[in-house]
Amino acid sequence: MAEKKERRNTFLQGFGKATIGICGIVALLSSFLCSVCPLINPSTFVWTAFFGLAFWMIFFANIIILIILIFLKSRRTLLIPIVALLFSIPGIIKSYSFGESKNDIDSITVMTYNVCVFRDYKVKERSVSDVKKSLVKLVKEQNPDVLCLQESGKWRNNKALEFSQTIGYKYYSVNETNGNSYFSKYPIENINTFNDERLSKYIDIKKIKINKEDSFYLVNCHFNSFGISKEEIEYINDTKNIVKDKETYGKSVISKLTRGFKLRTKTTELLIEKLPKDDLPLIICGDFNDTPMSYTYNQMLKAGLKDAFITASKGIGKTYCGRLPLLRIDYFWYNDNIEIVDYNRIKQTTSDHYPLLISFNIKEAEELGEEQ
Repeated sequence: MAEKKERRNTFLQGFGKATIGICGIVALLSSFLCSVCPLINPSTFVWTAFFGLAFWMIFFANIIILIILIFLKSRRTLLIPIVALLFSIPGIIKSYSFGESKNDIDSITVMTYNVCVFRDYKVKERSVSDVKKSLVKLVKEQNPDVLCLQESGKWRNNKALEFSQTIGYKYYSVNETNGNSYFSKYPIENINTFNDERLSKYIDIKKIKINKEDSFYLVNCHFNSFGISKEEIEYINDTKNIVKDKETYGKSVISKLTRGFKLRTKTTELLIEKLPKDDLPLIICGDFNDTPMSYTYNQMLKAGLKDAFITASKGIGKTYCGRLPLLRIDYFWYNDNIEIVDYNRIKQTTSDHYPLLISFNIKEAEELGEEQ
């Protein structure tokens, strides 16, 4: 009897090792595709982009597989999740921040926030007026020098002026075509070099004049979203629906994801091409709808821009608070003429995005010379 029991345990252990080994190979392949995702243009080959979207899920799956294999004492297959985790190192560098903030009361502050057309993401019954009141309270508490909104909709009947006066800001600029809005304590100047029909749907650029000597470019972006409905998100999150209604939701989700990846790639390339060529300080903020493991993110880095979250924050820093987990899709990018002092994600929100706030200083010519 003892021998049979021993054989049974050995068989189950072998079966478990084989099963986890197969899962490990799948996770290893996923990790590899995720690592090359930032290098492959979705317009050329879109399928790797899907793996970049699932970076954290793939990473944690490999951690779990590694722990299980250690528990099963499977030395032969232990190398599989280890190699997969090595593939994840570039993603960790881009997706997890070890940065540090500084203290500087004289720095300039900018807030970016996708307000989702002033709808409460959780409490559908709340009115637009109530949501705007909560935004007014938030702005007064945080007191940024400039507020950039995405999806603010059309401000009819001087509502933008009324809102600007309510939050105590003298200057504002509203683009009703794309829902991007600026509210500022400093004068706002339009930049003609960015008047491009292809960009006007997604991007606005202004020059913010702090004083006679200092000013900076501020770009407010809202790139193509995936346009996935609540029902489709529920479909993705519910494993029971893997087969059910796949014609209705499955193909729809894939086509929307594919279209979104390709459109954002074109918009990113156009944005980089049209950025001002002078040496003024530059801040680019907004909802990019792409993760750090995306071709979009990699193109911004290649253009010489820096991610403020990586510079001055800690952790994963997700900015999307909907049902899709751990997505950081809202950003502050900056050039070498900017010194980031602090980066904050504000957890108080009514939208499906968190507001982000940075503090920064404009570098003096002497500082730039020393760095060069």
